[in-house]
Amino acid sequence: MIRVVSWNVLADAYVRREYYPHTTPDVLDRAKRRRAVADRIARLGDVEVLCLQEADSALFELAQEKLPEATGQLFRKRGRGEGCAIFVRRSVTTEPSFRELVFSDRSGHVALGVTFADVSIVTTHLKWEPEGTPPDAHRGRVQLAELLDTWPSGPRIVCGDFNAEPDSDVLVLARSRGLEDAYASLPDAYTCNSNDKKKRIDFLLHSSDFVATPSPTPPVDDDTPLPSELEPSDHLPIEARFERR
Repeated sequence: MIRVVSWNVLADAYVRREYYPHTTPDVLDRAKRRRAVADRIARLGDVEVLCLQEADSALFELAQEKLPEATGQLFRKRGRGEGCAIFVRRSVTTEPSFRELVFSDRSGHVALGVTFADVSIVTTHLKWEPEGTPPDAHRGRVQLAELLDTWPSGPRIVCGDFNAEPDSDVLVLARSRGLEDAYASLPDAYTCNSNDKKKRIDFLLHSSDFVATPSPTPPVDDDTPLPSELEPSDHLPIEARFERR
């Protein structure tokens, strides 16, 4: 059994008061919020694999302090110095091997994967496109296809902020490539509410090698404050247990 958490932690570079009208100003203080994110990471750190998006170097260093028994890697290639990070507990008996991908579309978006035993776990932050973008022109969908070609079929978990909802062309592609949604049984587990609209755009996908049991998320409505005193990012972390069939 493998427990995996995926979380977009909200990079400091994107914190703007006008973006978060329901959040009190003190919650957005960068130093305070960074400490709150690090403390939340510590509480999440008893899972086997912790995947982060929008992690910057300052937060990565704090996370390393909070997770001294974990092996971690940060991959920073996006324009504002943030990217993906993965922490693997030392209780994983096989030495983890990390692999990085810079998408070929020159968007700066990246993916970071880790393999141990015969399982690959990959995290990414896909490019957003407006609703109605044709599938072939949807850069997030193209990025996901490139990711799936880079990490070939086999026992795998693909997670992150997909900037797309469950009925989007991005997720249609994922399902066509044999990936299942760990949160399919919890369709109202919304993960953010950007632009005052609750959405589920963060995913833990997995191959048919696994049976997934997702952890419920706190309720999110259109006007739920995110970030908040309890939730220091504008996205909620998602978690699932994966057992081999």
